[in-house]
Amino acid sequence: MTKLYNNTVMILAHVYKLKPNNSQSGKMNDWLNMLRSFYNFCLRDRIEAYEQARSPIMGNYSRLDNQGECCPLACSVSKSATVGYPWSNKHEKRSAGHQQSSYLPQLKTFRPWYKRIDANVQQMNLRRLNTAYAKFFDDAGNYPKFKTRSKFRSFSYVPGQVKIDAGKVKLPGIGWMRFYLSRPLPEGFKVRTVTIRRKNDGWYMSVRLENKDIPDIKPIDVSQVKTVIAADLGIKKLCSLSNGETIANPQYTFRLKRRKIIRQRRASRKIKGSKNRAKAYQKLAKIDYKITNQRLDYQWKVANKLCRLDDAIVFEDLNVKGMMARCKPKKCPETGRYLKNSQVQKNSLNCVIADAAWGELKLKTKAVAAKLGLIVTEVDPKFSSQQCSCCGHTDRANRDKERFLCTQCGYIEDADIQASYNLLKRGLKQLGISPSQLRAVRPKVTAKEKSLALVDEPSNPQQLTLFEWREDRVIGL
Repeated sequence: MTKLYNNTVMILAHVYKLKPNNSQSGKMNDWLNMLRSFYNFCLRDRIEAYEQARSPIMGNYSRLDNQGECCPLACSVSKSATVGYPWSNKHEKRSAGHQQSSYLPQLKTFRPWYKRIDANVQQMNLRRLNTAYAKFFDDAGNYPKFKTRSKFRSFSYVPGQVKIDAGKVKLPGIGWMRFYLSRPLPEGFKVRTVTIRRKNDGWYMSVRLENKDIPDIKPIDVSQVKTVIAADLGIKKLCSLSNGETIANPQYTFRLKRRKIIRQRRASRKIKGSKNRAKAYQKLAKIDYKITNQRLDYQWKVANKLCRLDDAIVFEDLNVKGMMARCKPKKCPETGRYLKNSQVQKNSLNCVIADAAWGELKLKTKAVAAKLGLIVTEVDPKFSSQQCSCCGHTDRANRDKERFLCTQCGYIEDADIQASYNLLKRGLKQLGISPSQLRAVRPKVTAKEKSLALVDEPSNPQQLTLFEWREDRVIGL
C-alpha cells in the first residue's frame, strides 16, 4: 500500500488478487493482445508523423502500401499523428491523443473484434501512450519502445466505472468476478482508477482510492529536527547506519541461483513452440517472481524501521546507471586486437548491484517518510569512504577492504560505518542543521544499564536502535 498527499487529498492504492474463471481469463488475455497491437500501431503513427514533419521529402514520392503518388502538400496537418480527424466540431485543432481517439470508430468498423473491448479502456490505453510519448519531448531522448507481450500486461478503467461489493467486483465488458479481500476498503474513500494486471501467478487488481476530507501532512520544519541518521548503501551490508548498526543484505537472487540455472537448462532443451517449453518457462518465471516478492517485502520493512528511528534520513546520491556501465574496450595499437578489460568480473558485480536495488529502497523510504512528515535527503558521496571523520584527512590508503585506518590520526573503524559518519555531516550541512540542535547520542545500552534503569535519564537520552520503535511513529500498514 502506498499513500500520497497532494494538497488536502489522500490517495491510497490497494492491491487484490482476482479469481477469474477460464472464460474471463481468456477474455482479458485477448484484450491485452488487442490493446498492445493498437498501442504499437499508434506509436508507429506518431513517430512517422513527427519524422515526416521534421524532414519532409521534396517532390513526389510513392507509398509502399498502395503505390499511390504523394507529395508534402498531401501530408497531415498535424505533426503528431496522421490517423483520425485533426479538427474538432468547434473547428479547433486537436492534440495527438484526441486525434487518434477519433480514429476508434473507424477502427471498430475495419476490425469488428475491437468492439469487444470497453471504450473507456481503449481511451485509457491512448492516455498511456500520451504519457510515454510526452517523456520523449521532456527528456529529449529516444522514442518510446514498442511493447512486447512480456512488457504489456495491464489495462485500466476510468474513475467511477468499476463497482466493488464486498468480495466481488464488476469489470465492464468482463462481468462480475470474485477476488481475495485481503484488506477491507477504508471508509470515506471513493474508488478512482482501477488497473488490471497479469502476473506470473494470476491476475491482480490495483484500486486507487481517494479521500478529500483528510488534511495534508507536511514535512516537519528543519528547526524541529532532533535526530538525524545517515545510511551508507553497500553490497555485503545493505545499509550501514551512523548509529553504528548495519542492515544485512539477503541477496535473494543468489539463494535461488542454482535452481534457476537448472530450470533454464530444462527450458532451453524443449522444442520451440511446444506446450512443454511454455510450461518450463512459466516455472522459470516463478523463481524471478518469488525473488521480487521477497525483496519487496524486505525493503518495505527496512524503510519502515528507518523512518521510525529519526526525524531526518540522509542517503548517498549514487549514480547506479554509471556504476553498472560496461568497461571501456582496450585495443592493442600494434595488433589491433581487443585486450581484456575485466568485463566478466564486472558482470558479476552488476548482478549484485541490481539485486540490492538501492533506488527502490530509497523510493520506499521516501514514501513512508511522506506518511509521517519526515525529511529524506541525498548528499554527494564523493570520497566519503576515504575521508576520516575525525581529522578530515582524505587518502585512498585509509581504506583497506572493510576496515578503515586513518594514516594521519590512526582512527580505526568499520569502513562503511565510517562513511555514514561523513554522510551525516554533509547531510546536516545541506539541511542547515547545527549539531547543538540535535539530541545527545548515547552508545548502545548494555543489559546491566537496562537493569539499573539508566536509559531514561533525561540528561543523557538514548539513541534508538534499529529494532526499537518510537510510539509516535506507529502507523497502520
